[in-house]
Amino acid sequence: MTVQPTLVGGADRSVLASAALASGQIDAVSPKFAEGLARLREVIDTDGACPAWAKALYMAAAASVKGHREMLLSQLQRSRDLGLELDVARGAALTVLISRGEAVYALFNSAVEETFGRRLRAGGGDPQEFPLDRRACLDYFDDYFGFVPEYVKLMADEAPRALEGYVLMREWSLAENVLDAQHAELLLCTVNAAEFSARFVNVHANGARRAGCSEAQITEAVICAIPVAGVAAWLPGADGIMEGRG
Repeated sequence: MTVQPTLVGGADRSVLASAALASGQIDAVSPKFAEGLARLREVIDTDGACPAWAKALYMAAAASVKGHREMLLSQLQRSRDLGLELDVARGAALTVLISRGEAVYALFNSAVEETFGRRLRAGGGDPQEFPLDRRACLDYFDDYFGFVPEYVKLMADEAPRALEGYVLMREWSLAENVLDAQHAELLLCTVNAAEFSARFVNVHANGARRAGCSEAQITEAVICAIPVAGVAAWLPGADGIMEGRG
């Protein structure tokens, strides 16, 4: 367990990216509550176990899933200003797609284009050979999880062509992505915590561990869900983290 030092004094608001705090309205009602939020945002908005640019990207992804376009744009812009590169943002968009579908991808991708002022030109869309069969699909999940989940076996038995598609998307998203495996897994921890899904926080926390992430990195990623979905995101997020600990 990593024990963080106790900090004396209030949070430095000048380095934080909370629109709610910046309005001054929370302070007008309760300076104590405002300071609590500021200390939480201090963990999220500054370099720590995870770099600040990455945590802003995780928050942007979670905001897209919840349909919070204003927060999505502000966090993407902040991530860009802190060092996010366009090809990494586009890789994150496909990670969002496999996690939450095409409509959320369209929202996230449009925000990427607006943030960077660059529109992605369409590819040819021609069929390509990616040899894959039922056995290879099952072996992929066995390698990733150490076993083949029942929901994978169901798809293998009843819709094997769909499983091929799932594996191709998953292989690229988590292993071949410009957004490297650590950040892809951590981003999915944030997204699933924001959706209150302990089960899938657990899946991706374990994936983050396999990719070399520390417990502090995984914890910070889950904490990034709190400004998006409230402290209610922390309980399932923490459950998902702790379930996978050896």
